Amino acid sequence: MMKSFELAEAYIPYQWYTTSFSPMEALMAGTMFPELVRSYEKKECKGGGVG
Repeated sequence: MMKSFELAEAYIPYQWYTTSFSPMEALMAGTMFPELVRSYEKKECKGGGVG
């Protein structure tokens, strides 16, 4: 008999709606909520890649 296992549990913190981007800004940022925008550093891929 197979047992039921819980595979994952999501944790989503509550977010307060404060403001939103204009439609054009939202398209450029990929979200209409400024609180969700994060900057990322571009890093080189080292080995194992295709191409």
